[in-house]
Amino acid sequence: MPMVFSPGEPEVRPLYPSEIVYTTAQKVADLLDIGPQEAVAVSADSESDRVYVTGSDYRSIGFAVGDTILIYSDAQALGIEKTITSIAEGGSNGVALYFTGSFSTSDYQSADNTYVQNTASFTNGRTRGITKSKVENIILRMQDKIDNITKSAWRPYLVSAEYLNFDTYKPYRRRYYTDYVGTTPLLFRNIQQILRLELWQGDDYREIGAAEARIQISDYSELSGDSVYLAPGNGSVGTLTVGTGTTNWRADFDNITAAQNLADLINREDRVGKTAVEFSPTFTLEGSTSNVAVDNEFLASANADYGGGKLKVTSMRDGAAGETCTIATSDTTNISLSQTSTATTTSTSVSSTTVNVASTSGFVEKGVLQVGNEVLSYTGTTDTTFTGCANVSGTPLTTLNTSGTSITQHKFSIDFQGGSAIGDHARLRDWWLDAESGIVYFNNSYPFFEWNAVKVAYIYGERYLERAIEDACTKLVAVDLLLSDDRSVLIPEGTSNVSLENKIRIFDEDVARTLGRYTEVVVFE
Repeated sequence: MPMVFSPGEPEVRPLYPSEIVYTTAQKVADLLDIGPQEAVAVSADSESDRVYVTGSDYRSIGFAVGDTILIYSDAQALGIEKTITSIAEGGSNGVALYFTGSFSTSDYQSADNTYVQNTASFTNGRTRGITKSKVENIILRMQDKIDNITKSAWRPYLVSAEYLNFDTYKPYRRRYYTDYVGTTPLLFRNIQQILRLELWQGDDYREIGAAEARIQISDYSELSGDSVYLAPGNGSVGTLTVGTGTTNWRADFDNITAAQNLADLINREDRVGKTAVEFSPTFTLEGSTSNVAVDNEFLASANADYGGGKLKVTSMRDGAAGETCTIATSDTTNISLSQTSTATTTSTSVSSTTVNVASTSGFVEKGVLQVGNEVLSYTGTTDTTFTGCANVSGTPLTTLNTSGTSITQHKFSIDFQGGSAIGDHARLRDWWLDAESGIVYFNNSYPFFEWNAVKVAYIYGERYLERAIEDACTKLVAVDLLLSDDRSVLIPEGTSNVSLENKIRIFDEDVARTLGRYTEVVVFE
């Protein structure tokens, strides 16, 4: 796909397009009865946290971080399994395969005839025609195929902008069997989270689904080296700097294009080659070993509906939870912030990483602060201090040592009816959601009675991967491999076995029966 500028909202797509979900390369190998790689002898005596293999064996067999290896010897015939955590050059010893956990090196020396076996059937080694990378690419294709056939999904899908009408079924509220003023049915069911719920008010959208901030670029030509800073509310900061790298946004051509490029960076758009911008300090969430990036916490839209050179940025945290997010910029002249709630105070003095102020009332517990064109982060507050402070842009810790220096904070804000203290997405508040049916019910807040008055962004998809879908995806990948020219190298075939042609036919028929039961049908009454 060409790398182009395309102002507007992104298309509907998987939330993580490159994530393997429906099956694994090993499950495909198990279905086809493809065994593991051959064991190779260690190239040097084992150490407490590593074993060594020759460079030739490393390249031909294939070893990668995350692979499980079986290490065995004459002294320990049953061996021990370890998961590779890193791989490094071992000098004259060959290639070092690192792992964690206790390991009795005395039983796994070269003299003990120690062997290492990669338990994965598919690797990225060079002894077999079909590599793990090829199998995983096929899995990605088959995931999309299953979603297209069934018109459903067993992984999270992102809908960035869906324009819908506001339906009212009764002229008066609170009639029999009605505790709402109207509804908006979404195009998809099984909603995991509403990311945005925007209501047209005649001249602008009112956001009642997520906390938002808006950015306006007034002069792109003056932004060289400038940055926008996003803080998710835990003391970390994401820095988005103008530049030409894949972790930068470009301020070229005009304000509209610059705004779109900033939105592409926040969203980590693959179509323009953007890569993840991690927060600093880094952090992970439960169930994951990957560092959280800006695209995991924020969603951005540029230009469309908001005006040229303008961005809307919303927190991906649920509803009012996003009001702990803050935003700042290193250039308050050419980048302006709006649709936020603000807090202000003045400094009295600075002591190391503590900034003493008149009051911290109205400030979030952890976030970023604007001091003119300088930006400061902090990790805690008392009634009159910001603690754990660090310079983010400029030297605000020095600047704030002058008593009376102004400090401002821009906080993400949600426009509930009556504010966050009163409004909410609950059955008796602003709105509520029937997640399974994909219907939004409006109670207190509702849009103008106009076409396409509701604009929604959400994540949908089944939370549980059914085994039948896993089986179907595995067989679709297997069929694709069986049709490849490399199948003869991998698939054992004898007189007593089912022929390859019959295997393909059987798998195809089984997949058709399975997916037929999962295909969504829309009925109009």
